[in-house]
Parts: sequence; C-alpha cells; structure tokens
Amino acid sequence: MKKLLALIGVLGLASFLFQASAQSTDAFQTKMTQIADKFPQEKLHIQTDRNNYGAGETIWYKMYSTIDIANKISVLSNVAYVELISPSGEVTSQKINSLFSGVAVGDITLSDTLVEGSYRMRAYTNWMRNSSSDYYFEKVLNIGNLRADNIISSTQLISEGENEYYLLQFKNPNNAEWKKSSVSYAVLNGEEVIDRGRETMQPDGTIKIKVTDKNRGKPISLRFKNVDESTVKKLINTNIFNKENSVQYFPEGGQIVGNEVNRIAFKTLNPKGLGIKAQITIVTPNGETAATLETNELGMGSVSSYFATGEKFKIVTKFEDGTEQTMDMSDIPTSSISIALNNTNPDKFFVQANISEDRINSEEIYLAVQHLGTIFYMSKNKANKTNVLFTVPKENLPTGVLTVSLLNKDFLPISERPMFNYSASSLMQNEIKLDKQSYGLREKVNTEIEVGNPGDSLRYAAMSASVVNMKNYKDDVPNSVSILSSLYLNADIKGFIEKPSFYFNEDGTIKATDLDNLLLTQGWRKINLNKLDSIDASTPKYPAEKGLTISGNINKVGRKTGIPNSKVQLISTNNFMDFIDTVTNSEGHFSFDNLLFPDSVKFLISARNQKGKNFVDIIEDKPVRPEINFDKSAPLILNDINKLNEDQLLANKKFYDQLERKGIMDKVFQIEEVTVRAQRPKASERSSNLNGPGNADQIITAEELSTCATLEMCLNGRLMGVFFQNGVPMNTRGNVPMQVVIDGMYVESDMLSMINPQDVQSVEVLRNTNYTAIYGSFGGGGVIIITSKTGRDAQRSSFQPTGILSITPKGISISKEFYKPVYDVSSDKQFQNDLRTTIHWEAGIVADKDGKAKFDFFTSDEAGTYRMIIEGIDFQGKILRKIINFDVK
Repeated sequence: MKKLLALIGVLGLASFLFQASAQSTDAFQTKMTQIADKFPQEKLHIQTDRNNYGAGETIWYKMYSTIDIANKISVLSNVAYVELISPSGEVTSQKINSLFSGVAVGDITLSDTLVEGSYRMRAYTNWMRNSSSDYYFEKVLNIGNLRADNIISSTQLISEGENEYYLLQFKNPNNAEWKKSSVSYAVLNGEEVIDRGRETMQPDGTIKIKVTDKNRGKPISLRFKNVDESTVKKLINTNIFNKENSVQYFPEGGQIVGNEVNRIAFKTLNPKGLGIKAQITIVTPNGETAATLETNELGMGSVSSYFATGEKFKIVTKFEDGTEQTMDMSDIPTSSISIALNNTNPDKFFVQANISEDRINSEEIYLAVQHLGTIFYMSKNKANKTNVLFTVPKENLPTGVLTVSLLNKDFLPISERPMFNYSASSLMQNEIKLDKQSYGLREKVNTEIEVGNPGDSLRYAAMSASVVNMKNYKDDVPNSVSILSSLYLNADIKGFIEKPSFYFNEDGTIKATDLDNLLLTQGWRKINLNKLDSIDASTPKYPAEKGLTISGNINKVGRKTGIPNSKVQLISTNNFMDFIDTVTNSEGHFSFDNLLFPDSVKFLISARNQKGKNFVDIIEDKPVRPEINFDKSAPLILNDINKLNEDQLLANKKFYDQLERKGIMDKVFQIEEVTVRAQRPKASERSSNLNGPGNADQIITAEELSTCATLEMCLNGRLMGVFFQNGVPMNTRGNVPMQVVIDGMYVESDMLSMINPQDVQSVEVLRNTNYTAIYGSFGGGGVIIITSKTGRDAQRSSFQPTGILSITPKGISISKEFYKPVYDVSSDKQFQNDLRTTIHWEAGIVADKDGKAKFDFFTSDEAGTYRMIIEGIDFQGKILRKIINFDVK
C-alpha cells in the first residue's frame, strides 16, 4: 500500500509539473502573440524605372506596402513618405503618397541645379518609425549633371612626403586650360559644416586638399566658377579612401563552445566597405591548420572547426589584392551554450544545442522558431548531455528571415541565430510573353502577362514594369535592390547589404549557402526576449496614419502656457464653407487627424478661448523627419558620377534639349549666384497678411508715404490696378471695391482718408487670386493690407493676428503621367529624334480575376538590347520579379 501511495504521489507530482510547464509555455506564447498583434511589421518596396539619372530627368516609381512575414498587402498605413537625400544629407525632395490597397505611384523631378553624386532614396511610414531606420526602404540612385554642370571630375588620394592629399581634377568643357581661380570647400558632418578652406585651381584643372583629422572620412563640398562664370558645385566622399582591408569573425549562435565543433562565419571587406575575396586559415596554438576557407565575391564564408577549451587560435587572412593580416581569436570559453543549425534537408531542419560540461543540469530547455513574436514552432528537451538535438518540420514555415531561439526554463534566451526559410509557394507563378523575339525602330511591343495558377481562387495582382535601352546605360540591376530583397531581406536585416539581389536566382529561388553566410555575419531584427513585459506594456510612439494630421497648440498671447478647452476650426481656403471643429486638451493641444488633401493647399486655423475671445496665439506643430542613417548605404556613395555615366548623360542631354524646344519639359535655371542690386520694398514683419508679410502684388513702404497729408492722397495714382472713387479704393478688374484690413481688423474702405500716413509702416496690395483666395469672399475684389507703426500689434513680437493662422502644410503628392510616344500614322505623340533611356514606365498593371494583364509601348530610334523588369505582388502575398531582355535592330 505504501509503495502504491508513493507511486501515486510521484505520478501526481509529475502531472503537476507537466501542467505547470504547459501553463508556463502557454503564458510565454500568449505574451509573444500579444506583442506580434500589437506591433505588426510594415514593409515597403519601391520599383523605380531605373537606378541612374541625369539632372532635369524624372524618377518614376511604384510603391508596395506589405504586413508581416507573410507579405499580405498592408492596410495598416494609408500614408507613406518618399525622400531623395543628397550625398551631403540634404533632403532635396519629399513626396507624400496615399497608399490605396497597399500601393501608390509617384514621381520626383530632378532639378537642373542638383549636385552630381550618389543620392539615397528612402521611404517609410509613420508606423515604421517605431523601429530602427535600418528597416526603412532605401536604395542609392546615381545622379549626374551635364545640364547646369558640364564638368567631368576625377578624384584620388595621393601622398607627397609625409602628407596625404585629395587630388581633384576638373576637365575644362572647352578642352582648354583653366584660368587661375579659387575653389572654396566645406567639410561636412551630416548637415553641419565643421571646417572650411580655400585652394587655388591650377591651369590643368587640379586642386589639392591636404588630408587632416577634420576632413578624413568626411564629405567635402566644393564651389568654383565655370568658364562661363556660372557656379559649379561638387561633393566628394572621402570615405572611399580608407587604407586597409578588414576581417571579422562571427561564431554561430553567438558564442563558441569549448571542446566542440563550432561553425565560424567570416566577413572580409576592402577599404570602401565592400566585400573582397580572401583565403582564411584558422591556426591552432601549435601552428597547425585547424580549418581553411575562401570567402565568396562579397567577402563572406563559413567553416566548421574543433576548438579546445582555454586555447588561443589565430586567423590568418590573405586578401585577393595580395595583402595579408593575422589576428588573435578570443580565448575559447570554459562555460557556454550555443546552437548549430543544419538546413540542407528540404522538409525539415535540425538544431543542435551544444552544452559545455558545467552547464549540463537536466533542466528543461526550449527551442522556439519565431518572427517578431509570431511563433511557428516550439518544443522542449532537457539539458542532460553535451549535444541536444531538435528537429523542426518546414511544412508550415513561411519564406523569410526567422529567429531560432534556445530558451532556458524561464523562457530567457541562451543562444539565438537567424535563418532563412524558403518555400516555392511564396513566389507568384507567371508567364510573360512578348509578341515578337526582336523589334525594329519605332515598332510597337505588345506584352501579355498571366500570373497565378488556374486553380487559385484569387489571381488579382498589382504590378509595375520598366523598359530601359541599355545602349548608353549601365547598372547592376540583377544584383541591386528588388522587391525580393526589400521584402525578404532589408526589412529584417540590419546594416548595409551589398548586392541584395545577389542572393536570389533569376527564377526567385535562393542561393542558400550565400544567404546563410549573410545571416551569420549581420545583425537582424528581433524581439528582446529579456524585456517582454516592458515591450507589451509600451505604447507605440508613432501611430499608423490613416491620413494626414494638422496639429498644434493654443497658447496665451506671448506665452507658452496652453489654453485648455479652446475651440479650434480648420478652414479650407478652397471653400470657406468647408471646415471642421475640435477642442484643445488640458494642455492646450489640438489635432485634426485623418485628413487627405493635395500638396500646396492653404488652410486657416481659427481659435477662441473659453470665453469666446480670439486673443490667443496659434502655434502649428512642424513635422520632424527621422534622422538619416548615413552608415546604411555608405559604401555605395561614389564620386565623379558625371565621369562614370558620361555616355548616358550626354545622350540624355541631347534628348532633353529636344523636349525643352517642344515645350514637353521645363528647364530650371541656376540663379542662386545672380546679384540683385535693387531690392523689393519690404513689408512690415508685423503685417497681418494671411499669405505672410511681403507676399503681395505691390508693397508701399513708410518712406514713400512721408510727403502726403492723407493716406488716400498718397495711394491715389500709386497703386497698380487700383483707382479711387469717392475715397473708396476700386479694383480695375470689375470696378469693384476692395477690402481694407488695418492691423488685422476688417474696416470700411472709405476709412483710408482718416489715416495719418505718418502712422503707417507698410501697405500691401493683393489683386492676384494666388494672394486673395485665402480671404474667401472678403478677397473677391482684392485686399489692401495696412500695418501701422503703433497700436497693439506693434508691441507684439508676432506679426500674425491673434486667433487666426494661415498655413500651407505638406499634402499628398499628385503624380504626373508618363509621356508615351505613339508612332501610329495618325498619332501626334511623337519625337523628332527619339533617344530615350527609359523606353517605357507602366505603373498601373493590374491582373484580373483570371490573372491576365497586358500593356504596350514603342521602341525608340536607337537599336540595342532593351531590358524589361516587372515586379509585383498578389493578394496572397506572393511576389513577382522578372527580367526580360530583347533586341531592337
């Protein structure tokens, strides 16, 4: 009986422990699920028509937004931001796109005055700002300038004695010697200037800038006069002149386990931060070879080797350029746990936990395969021997970067590593047909697309296509940013990824070994399992935007104290009957959310305090852009883009000169160096002009009013388009009376004769609809704004009248239409000399319920190889990328 009771007790304890373990596992999984639901991962990809451009051209793009690892089309955010960032870190253009069913189209016109260089194109949603900028969309576009800048430059690093110099040479556009002139330069740190200098350009076009601690590795901006006296700007990236190759090593699972076989990954980089091939040897303390490997063309590789506890190993690296380095490995630890992964089986993968002798304690350990909280597989075992094996089936695993975590009994991480799982079902089945194998000049090309399988319930898909003539154009598109690399890699991997599409074959399958080496040598996006409670309790700082927001504060006049419960109106100047109301919170803050309006629309914000008085200050919240991650694409920031892409830029310049003559394309002239001797009369800074002081058709200053007895006498005959009738100013357009505003107060028009001109600081006349529209019905006949030298407004530092504020917030960008020449007999959409680089851009391809779509275009006047790239995504998250080359003869 006692033995039976003892057995029952043991079984009861085992049952209790099992239930407790199950409850703990359930609690952990529940917590992870809550975090995954609360912080979904939003991703962006942008397809552009090409990667290299010239100033004055247009970047055409299509944006795709997806959610989580399954890449379903995102409906989380309806607004996305696209920015073009210069090599010096200036945001030269920002577009706000409205996402409809996860897609948007847009364009960026490149000013003629852009400085040549490598520009970052980045995109993000407000929600994505809750995570690191490592996971924003980003690609580098090389933009040359032979329109306003016809100088071809070359840059190199030279040594003279003990000193080093940046040697720059500028090719004279007339192939003549340069006049001896001065070149000014500024050393930049982000957008901050940290040093300035000036050097003399020699007749052969060379200048030398001495390398110092201040300018080493920093961008240097240069300015000098061209032969036609126009100002030329150049920017050089000195980061490319680092001196030494480098090597790093990364143990699988984060640490080496002594007296075990461990896999070690390596990354070898050249001075520019790009991969370089190398032969690597791991050497034992006795000088024997423990293991050897050769890195791939991107400088990555891995090898397994036995490491004895407490011993010191060396790494000998022989780089492809002939240089050699030797480095010491860290001491092999005596106490550690790590994981090793085998992913060669198509149906399952194996994870082995390697445990040092002192860590064998028979406690439970767990293996979790998850992505940002979504757990796809979990199992447990006991740490009762040096090698504990887990087998994970792949059947239900998605395509993408997954985190493999080894957890202790308290579900805290012991060892982690990323892995890439691939499933062919994640790719969109497709058949793309051209109606011919090759084409003639100005011949029509018909393209038919069919995606999905006949048995699919849904075959709808959104796609975009670009066609480029490769005659004068060169890039590395097969290896550069693509929809595959954006959604599968960039959204989860930290830092710079060289040639991100290198890891995918033409059919979308992966290069498994190269991809695994990438993951072993890079950081990745993951949840901090040590801080699950704090993550779950946190609130996202940046909400997902369903529309645009206009917000600010209502304060006491001249003070920073907010006024609670103030009534605020947002009024559209397009229709003064169109307005919305809100009330400020306890701190005086107001917000109008979920707005959708086009760019350049003006609004009025009107506010009153609790007593209904408008004696309040309105302070608009200004948008704050996320900081620029200069390190992310640093190795791709090149010098001398005009020289690198000279053939393309010359061809484009010839073609766009034709467009300008036909009026299809505008030219932006460089006018920043023009010195204007005569100054426009200046309006008072205290002007109540809702357009802002000085934004008027005509301005009369106090100096011009000093000789008249009355203001009416001073103004009669001086105001363009205005005449006086019985003391009332009348607009010659329609002979209607004009509204008079004195220090923000709307008064009767005949009051001008009662004003002493000696008391007037400025008079502004608004007749153009660009200025009068903001006044609604009051501005129908034009407006005369008078700002006095005295009165309440004169004592206030703000020129804005109380209780009202005019704003022009950044709105949704309106995309223009890609110009598509048609060479049918009856068409008038033709070029005289068709020398296009981008032959066609089709942003709105939509496959119907049967998965079918089509588009057409015409070839140009230049023969050669044309390249078509089609990208897209369907409603199931399946991805398409296809590159097709065809000949034009």
